[in-house]
Formats: sequence, structure tokens, C-alpha cells
Amino acid sequence: MGSGKTSVGRGVAERRGWKFLDTDALAEQREGRTIEEIFADSGEAHFRRLEWEILRSLEAGRQTVVATGGGLFQSATNRRFMGQIGTSVWLDSSLEECSRRVAPATGRPLWTDGDPARLRALFEKRRAAYALARVRIAPVGPPERVAEDLLERLRPFFR
Repeated sequence: MGSGKTSVGRGVAERRGWKFLDTDALAEQREGRTIEEIFADSGEAHFRRLEWEILRSLEAGRQTVVATGGGLFQSATNRRFMGQIGTSVWLDSSLEECSRRVAPATGRPLWTDGDPARLRALFEKRRAAYALARVRIAPVGPPERVAEDLLERLRPFFR
């Protein structure tokens, strides 16, 4: 949450002339309600199943950049699948930077209570999974610059 996945992903897609998809936005569209409402009404487990269904529906998508929800990469099954259909990227931001970006935003159900110890634990748990991504980049600078830097790092993966 707050690493810049949507902004950077959109920038990469634009520069390549590719389609951009955001699994959080697709989940909201499919359910007809916000992520916050999905969590409140149906629970996190329902949301995670929904994310997986959305991810699976993208299997045939080529020339597409996908920004996934922050928790989607936690599952080994999801990571394997992502590796089969594309290249996973970790935007390695600090907790402080993510907090700065997320704090004013709404719709982040796992962030809303603001308990620093709980947020740190969630952040560290996710970092351990993100470290398994194929490409790691520290998003330094504006999203446009990060997108350009990332495209340079991804050049060997383009066919």
C-alpha cells in the first residue's frame, strides 16, 4: 500500500503502449462497491478470493501492466501464477514513505486503525514475500522517472 504501484504501473504501460489494469479497481467494479465496503461487508477472505479470480482472468493478457493489491503477492500460488504469465516487480518503498502516501487516503481497510506496531508487522510480513519478486526497484523520484528507470531494468524481459 502506498508504494506507487498504480502510478508507476500506469506510466510503464503508457510508455510501452500497453494496457494498464489495477486489480483493486477491477475488484471494485466487479463488486459494485469500494474495497473498504467489501472488507466491511464480506471480509478479507472474500476480498482475497476475488483478487485471485481477477488475477486468473488475466492469464491470456499480453502487453498488459497489472498493479496488484498489496496482499495478492503473499500467496505462493499467486506468485507462481504471476511468474508464469509475466514478470513480478517489487517497488521497494520504506514504511515511512508508504505511510506518508496512504495516511490521507481512504479505502485502505488494513491501514485505517493506524496502530504503528500492527502496520510495521504487516509491512515486514509483506516485504518478506515481495523480496521474492523477479525485479526489485527503489522508487526514487516522481512516478514518471521511476517508470522510466523500471523500463530500463525490464528491458531484458521484453521479447
